[in-house]
Amino acid sequence: MFTILSQAFNRTARNWKMVLTVFIVNISFGLILAAPLYNVLQSEAQSSLEFNKLISGFDLTVIIDFLSKSGKSLPPFWLLGFALSVIYLVLNIFFAGGILSQFALRGTFRLNEFFRNCTHYFGKFLVVFLIELVALLGVCIISFILLGISLIASDGSTEPVQMAWLTPSLLISGFMFTVVLNVGNYAKVILFKNFSLNAWLGFWKATNYIFHNFKTMRIYWAILVVAVILVLFYLFLESAIGLSSAFKIFVMFFVQQAFIFGRVFLKMWMLSGAFDYLSLKPIPLAPSPFSAATQAKELSDDSENKLSD
Repeated sequence: MFTILSQAFNRTARNWKMVLTVFIVNISFGLILAAPLYNVLQSEAQSSLEFNKLISGFDLTVIIDFLSKSGKSLPPFWLLGFALSVIYLVLNIFFAGGILSQFALRGTFRLNEFFRNCTHYFGKFLVVFLIELVALLGVCIISFILLGISLIASDGSTEPVQMAWLTPSLLISGFMFTVVLNVGNYAKVILFKNFSLNAWLGFWKATNYIFHNFKTMRIYWAILVVAVILVLFYLFLESAIGLSSAFKIFVMFFVQQAFIFGRVFLKMWMLSGAFDYLSLKPIPLAPSPFSAATQAKELSDDSENKLSD
């Protein structure tokens, strides 16, 4: 497992130009919302110093007062925020094909080739996302049912007893969510390596593959633990540095950008982990013309006995 993790990490790190490209695109779309929203807040606040209270901490009174006086100016931003969220999801689906192609080619990163490969796989990867979304909705329904049963069973009990009832439901829900998300990653890699498959079959084969090779989940959870540690470290820095001066705000801005870059890197690391595992232990299917040569190169560079680590 650790060999796969380190190999996937190194593969992602070697493609830092690709990580930087995706990061810049993400930041650019964020600024589309952030810049005009900041201007509106400044204009509606009419240079009031009350908003400075939010720098040192959350003040609900200031927010409620602002919404009651200037709330009508914000609805367009909710719609814009929703639209940008959808665009963000679509972009992540779009980038997956280019990312996997770059992992397979192991060549110099070229922006035009990257976007061409993104376009080539976008259709099938979009269908995979929609299947994944339906599966996640099913998991949500099951999770609500489990939590409801736990709450009914622990009704009238003390808080420790309620938590004891809720904990199994939360663990089962978390397990199901992570399995579906990991299946989505493996489905993309399977379709990339076997482009003749349709998205439904790719998703089904990815589900089968994960349950027959459960080490794939251990790899996914290991990267997820790194992501949690990264979030906790960011929260620690935010608390330690604070936002009480212009210099500290300036420092925190760069910390936030580093955190976003790390989040992009971790997503690619997860996809790289799925790519490496399937390269070392492939599904016996006829490969697509594009991936046949690259898969042969992968198998010549790696040996299957690394899976025993």
